[in-house]
Amino acid sequence: MTEQQGVATTWTARARALTCAAEARALYDAWAPTYDADLTGPGGEDYPLPGIVADVVARLADPTTDVLDAACGTGLVGAALARHGFTSIDGLDVSPRMLTRARARGAYHDLGPADLSQRLPGAGDKFGVVTCVNAFEPGHLPRSALVEFARVVHRGGHLVLTVGAQRRPETERHLEHLARREVVRVTEISEEPLHPSTGECHAVVVLEVVASSQVRGPR
Repeated sequence: MTEQQGVATTWTARARALTCAAEARALYDAWAPTYDADLTGPGGEDYPLPGIVADVVARLADPTTDVLDAACGTGLVGAALARHGFTSIDGLDVSPRMLTRARARGAYHDLGPADLSQRLPGAGDKFGVVTCVNAFEPGHLPRSALVEFARVVHRGGHLVLTVGAQRRPETERHLEHLARREVVRVTEISEEPLHPSTGECHAVVVLEVVASSQVRGPR
């Protein structure tokens, strides 16, 4: 393990022990200056998930589609979407300093702070796609956030998210529950590398929203 990988592992361990939004805000504000380098590695290629998710979105949606990048961090997903020609990308994140770095990329239409474990700001049925990369991890978003993500996507739109091995079983059970309620349905699941250098993988899950926000009901 390189020194940089060791630093990233330390930050990741701290992140997976978070217990509330205030702790998350403080940790990610502190991590923001080195976040990209810590995750992507010396060659800048050791964190391919943002690009993989952007590729999926580009296959599902026209570049004019309104996209919400939930837990956008420093804007790696937004930058990857912009390379595909997407121009209407909003981002939400708990960390103001992460948002400052995302804003500097110039890829986002709008950015704002938000506790994504709570009700999202804005109206329902607004977006065609919501992305969420590397935020359904221990210490991060509750599975109930999926209903809020679905609420802001119009019927027939998509959620594209990644889930690590530790939370995959509980997330899959919750998705089965949401499918029975006709909130979303799983259309694709693939295994993709989180960090090729370590062999760790995430599931990239594509969900189609099958009901309008007015009929989805409570979580």
